[in-house]
Amino acid sequence: MGNSEVVSTLIEESIMVSLEGGQQLHVRRLHNGGDSSTPVLMLHGLLEDGTVFYSRLKRGLAYCIANAGYDVYVPDLRGKGRSWPHVSEILNYRIIDVVTQDIPAIVEAINNHCGASPKFWIGHGWGGVLLSSFLARYPNYRSATVGLVYFGTRRVARANNLKRRVFVDGLWGWLAGVVSQVRGSIPGSLLKIGTTDEFRAMRSENLNWMQGAPWVDSSDQFDYGAALSEGLEYPPSLYLASKSDFGYGDPKDVAAFMREVGTHNGRLIVLDKDGSSLHNYTHTTMLTHPDAVSDHFPHVLSWMDEMNCLKREAANLTNTPPANSGVESP
Repeated sequence: MGNSEVVSTLIEESIMVSLEGGQQLHVRRLHNGGDSSTPVLMLHGLLEDGTVFYSRLKRGLAYCIANAGYDVYVPDLRGKGRSWPHVSEILNYRIIDVVTQDIPAIVEAINNHCGASPKFWIGHGWGGVLLSSFLARYPNYRSATVGLVYFGTRRVARANNLKRRVFVDGLWGWLAGVVSQVRGSIPGSLLKIGTTDEFRAMRSENLNWMQGAPWVDSSDQFDYGAALSEGLEYPPSLYLASKSDFGYGDPKDVAAFMREVGTHNGRLIVLDKDGSSLHNYTHTTMLTHPDAVSDHFPHVLSWMDEMNCLKREAANLTNTPPANSGVESP
């Protein structure tokens, strides 16, 4: 796969996806121009935009996956990054808006560009919860999904440690709440808790779920947890957590989320400098650190290749006619 100094020959595009009301979502596409490349959707979390997956230096998971031959799509959710308008100009934005409007529009755009819905879904933090919520509400997409990859994703913050109390309860729970009352949104970069501003309503719903509320949408009472347990089998999933990410993605909380989505082929990798990792990564640097390209990104690619093989084998078995029983026809 090479190192971070490899020169990329990828085709890079910016796609604008229109929403009702004139708002637009920006989607970054990275691909090698092949007609049969497998589409991959990467979704960022709170207080960030799509650049958590790629940088101006052509580094990051998006470049790594695209250089391996995949067709990668990285959206900026509403109000973030190069999407329009900015957070400050949008009055309200909730989980239901992402799940029933933004993600469906992004998936439709991907289908229009490459002729298929995403086969792999990759989420960072809260982005993983949003992707899972989408698959709960729209189960028809599960059977077409080859696999999901989660980086530091947890829905409930059960871990009781100092970092969690400082970052989640203090900065995100109290300080961000006070500031949002004045400004109307949460200035992530100003408070040193993220790279972008965040919606006040999104923070409230996120905090509610993190504190242990059921996996139920506050807008229409749709029960995501029940939908996953009663619907189709959940796709194979790879979960990555960092041993040092106590504040935003404690490995125990990530493991709890893996169990919450229901019975499935789930695999958890804990990044640990004292184990097999080069560093004790933070919630963000597990994606943005230059060494991630040679450290744990290869595990992600290897797992994706494995899931592709399993999918093809299953398809071949389905299409194989029954073996001759050895009894001649009369």
